[in-house]
Amino acid sequence: MRLRNPKVRWMQGESCREAIVVLENNITSIKEGFEGLLLLNPCTAELTFISITKNLSGSYCVRIDSGYLIIKQFFITVYDPVSVPHITEAQPDITAKTSIETQSAVSGICSARCWVENSDNVTLSWYRGREIIMQTSDPDVSINLTLTLEIQMHNESIYTCRAENPVSNKTAALNSTLWCSAHDTGDTGWIYGVIVGALLAVVLVIVAVALCYRQRNRNSGNNNSCFEMREQPTNNQNLQGSNEPLLVNSREGNYRTRNE
Repeated sequence: MRLRNPKVRWMQGESCREAIVVLENNITSIKEGFEGLLLLNPCTAELTFISITKNLSGSYCVRIDSGYLIIKQFFITVYDPVSVPHITEAQPDITAKTSIETQSAVSGICSARCWVENSDNVTLSWYRGREIIMQTSDPDVSINLTLTLEIQMHNESIYTCRAENPVSNKTAALNSTLWCSAHDTGDTGWIYGVIVGALLAVVLVIVAVALCYRQRNRNSGNNNSCFEMREQPTNNQNLQGSNEPLLVNSREGNYRTRNE
């Protein structure tokens, strides 16, 4: 819409009292501090921001008097471009590391962690193709946004981590086959070492028990077949001059003659 000799006031703030651009009698004046940032079209009263900074976010009002009065209010939000997301190896909580790694090794799952620097209205998402798998956001811009993806090793897919805000987006891609082949054994190899060590320990215990049992049986057999001869005090005079053979009781160790 073209205006004829309008009177235009652009104001900033919720109360719409602070004029930043004034057009009157075809003369445009811009408030100090806004020079080089704003450009006013005198025919349409449109205000253009030719240089964007964060402090330009806020509420704006325009008052146009060109035979009839027009008042409109706008709200402007300035966003920083979103950062590029990073994909790294997932690092589980150390208190749950053993169970997580054991489960991953058995079930064939590897993990990938995507993170991005947080800022206003940033959303972080994992995609498989065009399908959103998971998504997160946080109004606390002092912490990074993080999403951990669990990947089935036998399913070959291309996953995309996407960070976006209302004005920009950045992505990072992951090939599941290449990623899992490079990261599925680094943290879980020790598990197989523990399993092998435990099996060897069990074998050694079984062998030791078998040897002990065999030795015990051998000793038991010797006790049954061997005897100990112990001399029983006797009257030496009775034994002298006797040609009778002696009979020996192997269990009691007593001597006696055949005529007894």
